[in-house]
Amino acid sequence: MGTGKAVSVKSRKEDRMSKPRPTMRDVANLAGVTQPTVSYVINGTANISEEVKEKVYRAIRELHYEPNYNARVLKTNKSSMIGIIIPDISNEYYAKMVNLVEAELTRQNYTIMISSTNYDEETESSCVRQMLLYNVDGIIVMYQLLNRNCWKLLQESGRKVAVLEGGNVCRNLPCIDVDDHLGGYIAARHLIMQGRKRIVYVGQNVKMEALTARYQGYVDAMKEAGLFQKALVYETAGPGDKWKEGVAIGQRLLAQEIDGMIVSSDIVAVGILKVLLQAGKKIPEEIALVGYDDIPLAELFVPALTSVAQPTEEMCAFAVEQMLKSNSGKKEATKRTLTPKLKIRDTA
Repeated sequence: MGTGKAVSVKSRKEDRMSKPRPTMRDVANLAGVTQPTVSYVINGTANISEEVKEKVYRAIRELHYEPNYNARVLKTNKSSMIGIIIPDISNEYYAKMVNLVEAELTRQNYTIMISSTNYDEETESSCVRQMLLYNVDGIIVMYQLLNRNCWKLLQESGRKVAVLEGGNVCRNLPCIDVDDHLGGYIAARHLIMQGRKRIVYVGQNVKMEALTARYQGYVDAMKEAGLFQKALVYETAGPGDKWKEGVAIGQRLLAQEIDGMIVSSDIVAVGILKVLLQAGKKIPEEIALVGYDDIPLAELFVPALTSVAQPTEEMCAFAVEQMLKSNSGKKEATKRTLTPKLKIRDTA
């Protein structure tokens, strides 16, 4: 009996393998609906009753039907996929942005493809080319790409594109910026108005307009108050673990006579804050600290971090809006600039 059973199982497997792949028409016949109805249910492109949906899904399960993704792309020239390019997947700021965008695009029946570049120019180029190869319907770039050739690729791609904080380099592409000069300025003015005299600025060693503008805002506020000193400016080592970089800079700053600090990234700021607290520094009595981006950790950390908040909800709404726009006709690229706000908490 054992041998007979084995032959029977093998025969059934061979029988399944020899059968042609089930089609959408097979699903429609089994469910007792039309083929377009099956397509509407799978793609979510029409209002179909729950009863009909259940019939279609039951037939799909029974037939083990899998939609032919490549055939659909070739036929419609649409992949229903949106590419998202970020510089650092470990940064809570970008994680929050991706979550906001993904939630809305999913409701619109899009799938997302995420690429993290670590600010590397070759990786940026590879990401853009790979997304175009996958025939994505659109690309959202969440920072100012350092590889200038990528902007040309995006402009000539024929795809929908939205850029967040792209600055002046993303010509002819829809772009939403934040007034980062104002962000750096209001952070510095806040500490100056508290009577702080020696205010350190810690910036990221990445040459992007947004980061340069934050620093310049700090410089202008300090010069207005007659307090600017080049010796009070520090830079992180560049791409890498921002938390560890914050800890390393915090240890360097312990020997300095300072009473205020502005950091261009909340993750770096929290690393510095941990070192200061472990060293027994009173925050904000001895040293006041302001971060940038207002990531969720800023509010949860003890003491809660004062931070310059980016208008992330508006930025993400803009990105989704661009993805849902029609490609038909030449339209002037939308440009917007939003205003950051200082979220005052326990550290300043």
